[in-house]
Amino acid sequence: MGIKQIAKLANVSIGTIDRVLHKRGGVSKDTEEKILKIIKETGYQKNMMASRLKLAAIKKIELAVLIPETGDKYSYWKLPKKGISKAVEELKELGVKVDYYRFSGSSSASFKEASRQIFLKNHDGIVTVPFFEKESNALLKKAKSKNIPVVFLDTEIELNHPAHFIRQNSRRAGMVAGRLLHGLVGNDGKYFIVNIINDLGIQVNNKQREDGFRAFFKSIGQNVDIKTINHPLNDTFKATPEMQRWNNDRHLKGIFVTNSRAHHLPEVLNQYNVQNTFIVGFDLNKKNLQYLKSNQIHFLINQQPKYQGYVAIIRLFNYLTKQDDSELNLDIPVEIIVKEHFTSL
Repeated sequence: MGIKQIAKLANVSIGTIDRVLHKRGGVSKDTEEKILKIIKETGYQKNMMASRLKLAAIKKIELAVLIPETGDKYSYWKLPKKGISKAVEELKELGVKVDYYRFSGSSSASFKEASRQIFLKNHDGIVTVPFFEKESNALLKKAKSKNIPVVFLDTEIELNHPAHFIRQNSRRAGMVAGRLLHGLVGNDGKYFIVNIINDLGIQVNNKQREDGFRAFFKSIGQNVDIKTINHPLNDTFKATPEMQRWNNDRHLKGIFVTNSRAHHLPEVLNQYNVQNTFIVGFDLNKKNLQYLKSNQIHFLINQQPKYQGYVAIIRLFNYLTKQDDSELNLDIPVEIIVKEHFTSL
């Protein structure tokens, strides 16, 4: 059923059907109700892709992507960017284009300035990460005043306005890490949480993971020994005095690294010949995978950053073309990766 058939059934012109479908007015209420009734009864659905192809040449869908700089310290952000690029490539014939904006992961001022640059142009949607609460609230408030949808990746935080998040539940991931290590270390072992901190302290999702890790042991009624080690991002990773004492400690030890830098731990532990240690970390970067395959990292939790970037663009496009925001929130499952996942071992 196409609009020609709808027009024939309603005994009106195609132009009248088009005005009703696009809510442009200029149609009497009785005629509009008659057309809408026919549309409902016949199950007609507008072909959004065909319409978008026609519009692509004259009206682009311009999206702003605001993510941290992708240097050595923030190499993780190359993965969401790959997913974003893949989605844009798939949608380019439909008129979708992306402008990238960068900020320093340790500078709220650079996030604020990049946000200001975004609003100098007429973007249809924004994809970013909520690194800084105050600045994220300001961006969200301004975007809402301009009726621009915003999707946040990687982390969920409480904001002043309802927001859309595509992320893994960090607290739940921390609880999973606790369960995994408890299965290896037991009630009599020692547990360590390693956070990498920047100038502003622990990132929100790392803190949520630590809270979840501790909550797991509380949920099973075990008062185990858990120590937190906060390591500065800008310093070379090296053993703390606490870690150096591990060599003389015969207890089983479980280490939970709350970000993608778990690969630093085997290097230090090997240097000091520390035994009886099990490690859980995040993300499938090259170094983490090397140590996973050699059984020096025991579990990796995959939060699928490439998929997060990809699906953010796809679903934002769907929202802009269909006005359905039901898919703009996504909880990425906690996926546990072990060395047996890889057939090349």
